[in-house]
Amino acid sequence: MIKRTLSIPHRFICISDEVEGFGPGVEVIKTPPAAAALGALVSPEGSRFPSCYRRLWTFSQEATVLGERVFLIDIDLVVLKDMAPLLNRTEDFVGWRPKAHWGKPNRLGGGMYLLKTGSRPFVFRDFHGAPSIQQAKAAGYRGSDQAWISFNLGRRAVVWPNTAGLYSIRDMKNGLAPLPKDAVAVQFNGPQKPWSSKLPWVREHWN
Repeated sequence: MIKRTLSIPHRFICISDEVEGFGPGVEVIKTPPAAAALGALVSPEGSRFPSCYRRLWTFSQEATVLGERVFLIDIDLVVLKDMAPLLNRTEDFVGWRPKAHWGKPNRLGGGMYLLKTGSRPFVFRDFHGAPSIQQAKAAGYRGSDQAWISFNLGRRAVVWPNTAGLYSIRDMKNGLAPLPKDAVAVQFNGPQKPWSSKLPWVREHWN
């Protein structure tokens, strides 16, 4: 979807435990040990929710191997239009703030952010497992890595405006409401996923 629509030069990099089986045009990096170690942590939300703490590694100094700037996305993102206007930003960090609150109003969604690598190393450096998880939870933030990111960056972060065309499927009542005409990308943050969706616009763009 990104390859079809994105009008600016870009690279695809996947950080994965497995390095075989990827298509052409995808650079694969074996999961760094520091990131893999975070994979053992469970989400404070319970077993129904994913644990994504290993993504905090993108804030480390080591992550500069990925390039100067990275756009991190979850795979359950449906891309509808050119995202170049979202990525042509100069700030060190640009986050996505879902319209629907989950925990504190100034939380950041973990599934989409733009980052100058190495610019926020304390997000990774100051994360110490269970004590940090409880610290973010006690402050009212929900989720796994997004709770810690929100705890550290949420109050002062630059975020894409509501006019940027970024939506959650929950903004459309999980598909019961029409797709907004200005939608650039839709995040399926929740139990409904695009690969199993029967919504015509999802099937068109996902396939």
